[in-house]
Amino acid sequence: MKSNVVFWLAAALLTLAMFQDKRWKAMEVLDSDPGGYYVYLPSAFIYGDLGRPDSLSALRQLYRPAEAPAEIGLKPLPGKRFMSKYTLGKALADLPWFLGAHAWAGASTKYKADGFSRPYQQIIMIAGLFHGILGLWILRKLLRRYYDDGTTAWALAGIGLGTNLFCYASYDANMAHAVLFLWQAALLYCSARWYETGRPGFAAGIGLFLGLAILTRPSEAMYGLVPLTWGLTLAAPVLRQRARWWWERRGQLLLAAVLLLAVCSLQMLFWHAVSGHWVVYSYTGEKFDFLHPHLVEGLISFRKGWWLYTPMALLSLGGLWWLRRDVPAAWLMVLLMVPVAIYVTFSWRTWTYGGSFSCRPLVSLYPVLALPLASLLAHARWRRTLRTVVVTFILLNIWQSWQYAASVLHWDGMTRDMYFRNFFRRKF
Repeated sequence: MKSNVVFWLAAALLTLAMFQDKRWKAMEVLDSDPGGYYVYLPSAFIYGDLGRPDSLSALRQLYRPAEAPAEIGLKPLPGKRFMSKYTLGKALADLPWFLGAHAWAGASTKYKADGFSRPYQQIIMIAGLFHGILGLWILRKLLRRYYDDGTTAWALAGIGLGTNLFCYASYDANMAHAVLFLWQAALLYCSARWYETGRPGFAAGIGLFLGLAILTRPSEAMYGLVPLTWGLTLAAPVLRQRARWWWERRGQLLLAAVLLLAVCSLQMLFWHAVSGHWVVYSYTGEKFDFLHPHLVEGLISFRKGWWLYTPMALLSLGGLWWLRRDVPAAWLMVLLMVPVAIYVTFSWRTWTYGGSFSCRPLVSLYPVLALPLASLLAHARWRRTLRTVVVTFILLNIWQSWQYAASVLHWDGMTRDMYFRNFFRRKF
């Protein structure tokens, strides 16, 4: 099957990209944001105090960590305690991998079982790679329900190799975005299958995966629109039918809600354990400004424009017309989810999101965009030309992802002049 070949090709290229990268130097994997996601694990399982993630400061001379705790997002608390400003969803996803690395380091005479030696850094990268590949596998399962194998293959290639998911499942696999892609692909799949079958397992999946996404990044709560609007139209009879559907399965909805709240409550339990408060706003000085979104800069600027650096995302929107015929249940959901995700993402005051390639928070949106992309590929009149465009965008994305990893594309300071001057450059 063509889609199976494309899946394994994408998995192989992602693996090759990750292992040829230079980011195995001490503390380069676990610095900055990834360090903030990760410190929950050594704090809990090695140093025995959730309120002391700054324990890694004792390892500075050995591993060259950040100069100050704030570099990995540590927030000081009264009583010489600290907490990570990042929520613990990424750490929860990495937990089995961490335990494997801890067993490896503990049995080794070469590495220290301190949470930061090479086994831990390697396993966090491999975990991100695995999450990205598993997300693509789930996405393939979803697409095959609505499209033929050839169309699925092209759409899967477009998402897996032609977007910045490629970067965040390989070069920057230590970030949270590959696992968010996995959670959102699973949420979309469970939503579609629940409305098709009414089975409680899929309802449970909706609650579980939405909860995990929110626990990883609280703004992912907006993806609750996926299960809420799948299969809806604005016609009154359809709305009444949906209300009856939910009422007849109110026990399943309760199950989904309980799972969602149980997962999200893990963060509240942590906050209370380390600070004495059930809710803590840890992003001090950072917030949304919904009255002044950075839409133009966020979409098309040379500094970090999503459509400029990931044109596949813009191309996918060309399939909205045909999506209404191919997957009518998804049409309103996509029509609502895309502008909401764009608006919320670029309403964050720091709309560039620090060191990143393209717009990293919108990696979560790619399972949704895969549907209109597949419809475009299935119905566009000039199919050969369109496939040439897709291949071109894939090559551009792989090239620029490599340039970003090699620091040819600046992590936050790109300009029009730098973009064109460095377009074919291979070295910093």
